[in-house]
Amino acid sequence: MKKAFCTSILLMLSIVSIQAQRIVERYAFEGTLDGKTAVRLAFEVNGDGIAAGHIYYPRAKHPAPIMIIGHKNSAGNYYMDEYQNDGEITGYLALRVSKGKLTGEWTNPRTEKELRFTNMRSIAFPKGFGGLLVPEDPGKLGHLYGYSQYHTGMKEMMGGHVELRAAGKNRVHFEVSNVPGNIAEGRSEQGRPAVLNGNQFVYNEVNECHYGFKAMFFPKFVVLESTTDYETRDCFGAHVAFDGIYIKKKD
Repeated sequence: MKKAFCTSILLMLSIVSIQAQRIVERYAFEGTLDGKTAVRLAFEVNGDGIAAGHIYYPRAKHPAPIMIIGHKNSAGNYYMDEYQNDGEITGYLALRVSKGKLTGEWTNPRTEKELRFTNMRSIAFPKGFGGLLVPEDPGKLGHLYGYSQYHTGMKEMMGGHVELRAAGKNRVHFEVSNVPGNIAEGRSEQGRPAVLNGNQFVYNEVNECHYGFKAMFFPKFVVLESTTDYETRDCFGAHVAFDGIYIKKKD
């Protein structure tokens, strides 16, 4: 009876997880930045509030869609970063969608120059701009994920990485280092790997401060989110944790 009850609970949690990752919003717009630079962007949002898609500058020297990944906040705004394939962040996006119209700003990480999205009009969703939020097959996780961004105060590139090592079926050992200013780092205990439930795992008691986090894997990136109280970050520097989006670098 106890085994059947536990199985039912696990099944319910799996169904909730699958439903949360369904696409619940889909947008596509084109227009300009500050009335000058032509731009097109499209993104999807899943039930977990993760937003992902692509941005495209048709008049760039070598035009190609660039990944934009982030989240929808409780106020209904979208905050995404522009990621190159190597994980470097080359732009910050703050967007608002209301009554079918998009407004917001794009910011250069190095100069902090802000450009407004202007004359944006809704368009059909471009082919190849979506599909980033498909849950990753547990058997296809990468070995290395990472990101980097320019830190204006330190005047250098900083970022983080996630390294994974297989530890059996649906089990992985991890090592995380995140340095957006201060350092947050930790790894799974020997003999206690993370256990995947679909494309996710939750790992608690990372260190003596009882820090815990969740990892959600997609074909091109992984999202890390803290699951424990702010006080559990005391083992790290101020205002830092594992939280972030890390781009897949090695399969």
